[in-house]
Amino acid sequence: MDDMQQPRLSVGVISGGAVGTAVAERLAAAGHHIHGIVARGDASRARVAERLPNTAIVSLEEAAQAALVIIAVPDTVLDEVIEQVAAITRDGQMVAHTSGAHGCEILQPITDTGALPLALHPVMTFAGNADDTTHLMGCAWGVTADSETGNMVAELLVSSMGGVAVHVPEAKRPAYHAAISYAANYVVTLLSDAQRMLDHVLAEDPSSGPPPHTPESATLLRTIVPVAVDKALSQRMHGLTGPVARDDAPAVMRHIEALRALEKDSAAANFTGAYIPMAERTAQMLHSLEVERVLAEMSMRLR
Repeated sequence: MDDMQQPRLSVGVISGGAVGTAVAERLAAAGHHIHGIVARGDASRARVAERLPNTAIVSLEEAAQAALVIIAVPDTVLDEVIEQVAAITRDGQMVAHTSGAHGCEILQPITDTGALPLALHPVMTFAGNADDTTHLMGCAWGVTADSETGNMVAELLVSSMGGVAVHVPEAKRPAYHAAISYAANYVVTLLSDAQRMLDHVLAEDPSSGPPPHTPESATLLRTIVPVAVDKALSQRMHGLTGPVARDDAPAVMRHIEALRALEKDSAAANFTGAYIPMAERTAQMLHSLEVERVLAEMSMRLR
């Protein structure tokens, strides 16, 4: 394994999409040689040309001959690409996919060829630009391997890219992905909904239909939300403030009535439909008994 600490691997990357390009850049910066990248669409080709100008765009067959093969394709085509790669790989190669939802089981056709299977999932949202590569520094990776050797190789690869490896059991991979998606995806829904509420609050003429997006809505949230996220990650529910944390049921009811009033301005708004379940879940996690009781009674009346 000493050779791995001085990275000089030949790497083939299958997909010049947002993830594949960023991972290729980090591997190149770590000292690996990018043998080639598969980039079939115009956008992918342009991305690779801009960010990895000295890297060849190659066929899947050529990329799959490298010592380390990175498969960074959407989950919808992962099975198909794995079958194509398995027709080429051989004993001694390493093949990793970047899917969050899958572990090593999906790589079985490649494992059968003697190659070492790895699941290396960068826990990050990718925008498709150079910031992605910067954000990979210090990023956590959900890693799954089928052997101790695989675990060591995964740790070394992730570490060489400036990341932190977190081992995820094969059987728990779907639940791991659900938790990551729950946090990263639905916080976007929650914050977008909160901004819509504020758009209604700040609208000059609320009777004229759905209000336009206002920059002030984001301004109002720009400080409080990052602080709340930081507290949640360091203190979990102990970092929560607000009426549910105080078990202040009257304040929660005032929120609901106020949001109902906003809903009258727009038939498409359903703010209470989102607020009430979230308040219920928060009360359950905090054991805020009075808020739980009041919201349970309200839910019964609404059924």
